[in-house]
Amino acid sequence: MTKKSIINASELHRAAGKMLKRVALQDEHLVVERDGYPVAVLLSYPEYEELMHLRTLEVHHELVRTLGQEAERQGLSEEQLMAELEKDKRAVYKATYGSNPA
Repeated sequence: MTKKSIINASELHRAAGKMLKRVALQDEHLVVERDGYPVAVLLSYPEYEELMHLRTLEVHHELVRTLGQEAERQGLSEEQLMAELEKDKRAVYKATYGSNPA
C-alpha cells in the first residue's frame, strides 16, 4: 500500500535527492505544502503514467457517450460513428502524448 507523507517546500528544497529516492524506491507519495497548504504531490513516474492513462480512458469514454448520443440524434450509421470516434481518439492521444499512435 502506498504511504502518503506531508513535507513542506523548504524541506523538499533542502533534501530533494532524498525525497526523490523515497518516491521512486519506497512506493511513497509526498504532499508538498507551502504555508500549510498543499501545492504539489511527488509520485513515481509509473504511477504518473497510470494516472495519465486513466485520464485518457475517461476522456475516451465520455467521447463515446457523447458521440453515441449525437449519432442517435443525427441518424448516423455505425460506420460513420466509428470513423468519428477514431478521429477523436487520435486527437486525444495526440493532445496527451504529443504524437499519433502507431
